Amino acid sequence: MKPVLIVTVDTEEEGLWGGRYRATENTVENIQSVPLFQEVCDRYGIQPTYLVDTPVIEDERAAGVLQEIHESGRAEIGAHLHPWCCPPLDGQAIEPRRTYMCNLPEAEQRDKLRWLTDAIEERFGRRPTSFRAGRYGLDITGARLLQELGYVVDSSVIPFTDYSPQGGPDFRTALYEPYRIGNDDLRIPADDGALLEVPVSVGFNCHRFARTQRLQERLRRGILKKLRLEGILDRLGLVRRIKFSPEQSDAGRLIQLADAYVRNRAPVMVLMFHSSSLLPGMSPYVSNRNDLDRFLGTLDRIFEYCCVRCTWTSQTLTGFAEKVLPAAAA
Repeated sequence: MKPVLIVTVDTEEEGLWGGRYRATENTVENIQSVPLFQEVCDRYGIQPTYLVDTPVIEDERAAGVLQEIHESGRAEIGAHLHPWCCPPLDGQAIEPRRTYMCNLPEAEQRDKLRWLTDAIEERFGRRPTSFRAGRYGLDITGARLLQELGYVVDSSVIPFTDYSPQGGPDFRTALYEPYRIGNDDLRIPADDGALLEVPVSVGFNCHRFARTQRLQERLRRGILKKLRLEGILDRLGLVRRIKFSPEQSDAGRLIQLADAYVRNRAPVMVLMFHSSSLLPGMSPYVSNRNDLDRFLGTLDRIFEYCCVRCTWTSQTLTGFAEKVLPAAAA
């Protein structure tokens, strides 16, 4: 069995790195560079899913770039919620904890999700059905609200990852394969769940993910942590966590992860990055034009490997969900 490739972009404002979160006056110049990336996708017949947030929707030029791509049938438009800039805004100071949607009261989550969903429908002419929370901050409350609003698929889970020290969710025990979300815990599947979770692909450079994760957990405790063995083993390429993103991994590592997913018979891989990486100087991953060329080159190499050499097919988030959830196609 060959995995399906899903390519997703957190399509958003600049200036988020280093904990700088603004409710208003955000800029979205990076969206003008999206066509450079879309050209790479078009070469391989890939329809990416652009998960768009409030500043992008509210900017005429930025929305126009995405509108043209969407209307030509070359991409899906999904939703991406940044709590600090998504209406309704209460004028409060932006506390770090409140940058995770999962830390907001249910009523506030519902109001923001409804505003974002309606705004995307009004701007792009189609109600979104795919979602990713900003900073991956989704909980079971948010998942239930997504179902209420007609979403069929979420991609907020980052397996083998713990954001709880920063006030976010702990996804260390989450599955790396798609699953229907249960009623009590975002990380626990249920056969009758109505919302499909398709996690961002994360794993290791060997296919025995669970065993490798247990080893990493041990390396982070006691004397082993002081010896910094985790970093040493990573540099030696012996135990290496890999996120399926050109922001944090070169093409060689992405291919290693793809091969590990194939060995594990995973049905899908989800690649992600932030749109701000398409404009030099707007993310820590792309500082100049040479970095951007390398970044696009990495995407080209992994797309060629997956879609040409390995002959995987590619789908949008919703397109994949429609194959898995009978209700999604109704």
